Amino acid sequence: MTRKKKSEDFGRNARWDTIIKMISEKNIATQKDLQDELAKEGFAVTQATLSRDIRDLRLVKVSENGQYRYQAPGTGKTGSEKVSAHFFNLIESSLVSIDHAQNLVVIHTYAGMASALCAAIDGFHWENVLGTLAGDDTILVVTRDNEAAADFAKMIRDM
Repeated sequence: MTRKKKSEDFGRNARWDTIIKMISEKNIATQKDLQDELAKEGFAVTQATLSRDIRDLRLVKVSENGQYRYQAPGTGKTGSEKVSAHFFNLIESSLVSIDHAQNLVVIHTYAGMASALCAAIDGFHWENVLGTLAGDDTILVVTRDNEAAADFAKMIRDM
């Protein structure tokens, strides 16, 4: 017996197609920007729905010329396509917590996962990330300034 698609499934698929098209054509840096662009196209979505869409589509934020923007896995302009998808999967499967103080970001992972996640962070070559250091379950990310640390931590949390 096949499952009938609900009408909202069609709306979601159309919305997802629109999101992918938007982020490939425009530099969309925040969920609010994306929400506003979707509204212009007739998609009224809540922040919770948009967060789920970003997660389900496995969108990541990348830095280009000091500006963050959403990017779909497999469309990598910075780093390889594999790094983008791999990074999302690592965040999803290994992140325990993330916080920042001053220009430092501390990421806690499950035991043994910090090194892999740290290598993935390094693979993106984010402009405002000066360096990383990994232990067994903790990563220290040194950023250019306090604002960059807050932005980086928020970006990772939003994934």
